[in-house]
Amino acid sequence: MIENSKPLEKQYGFNIETFTTPLGSEVSYCAERGIIVSVKFNGQEVLFLDEATLQDLKSNVKGGIPVLFPNAGPIPEELKTTELSQLEQHGFARKQKWESTKTTEGIDSVLRANDETKKNYPYNFELSLISKFKKDGSFNVVERVENLEADKNMPVSFGLHPYFKVSSESKKNIKFNFIGGKFIEENAEKWINGEAVKIDNPNTPMEVIIPGLGTLIFTISPEYKRVWVWSQPGKDFICIEPVMRDKGGIITDPQLVKPREKYSATLNVGFIPE
Repeated sequence: MIENSKPLEKQYGFNIETFTTPLGSEVSYCAERGIIVSVKFNGQEVLFLDEATLQDLKSNVKGGIPVLFPNAGPIPEELKTTELSQLEQHGFARKQKWESTKTTEGIDSVLRANDETKKNYPYNFELSLISKFKKDGSFNVVERVENLEADKNMPVSFGLHPYFKVSSESKKNIKFNFIGGKFIEENAEKWINGEAVKIDNPNTPMEVIIPGLGTLIFTISPEYKRVWVWSQPGKDFICIEPVMRDKGGIITDPQLVKPREKYSATLNVGFIPE
């Protein structure tokens, strides 16, 4: 299916691995920042990336597909008396250096527990991000965690934070053709101005028509129970985020991964150019 790979010529200050299909679809990954920085369908880029935040190790990357682990969203103040209360918003995976390996189909990356992660999350784990293009041309990302503890359950409430390209002035014209999509459209002023709008995962394909880009078709596995839509005023992106729970879910309603077991969730994105 995927035959070759090549390094991205533009390095952004870090080594970027790129995997290319015979039809010109590409995924590019930066292990130093633990993030997918580019997804191209037949040569057309669909992701937004703020290069300055990628290059600044003190900043959270704005763009690409950050990994939210072990939690998505912030820990609310009323929950900050619990064991996991010091976890920062969206967890620590997006601030860690990962390991990456090219496969015959794409790029696999791994983050393992270390002294830094155990400060606020006292569990041994192996987190994997498996990214590839499928035979139908769609892009597939599997987020999988293995509990390496011998005798205790591990709570998780993870997610993904994809940034998609759209001009700031076109956001209000995005169409969301799926169950819950009307609610997102009616609340466009909220998410355009930085307040996340949240819906239940419809568990059916989600068609999002973005002016100037094309149609994205999301298939989100049921392990991601919620979908958040968010942007910032004046910025040329929209985030459509599959997450397991709402904020604080790792404390109030966690998924408990049993010792020596794995838990995974999948995001699949199809694309029809404009």
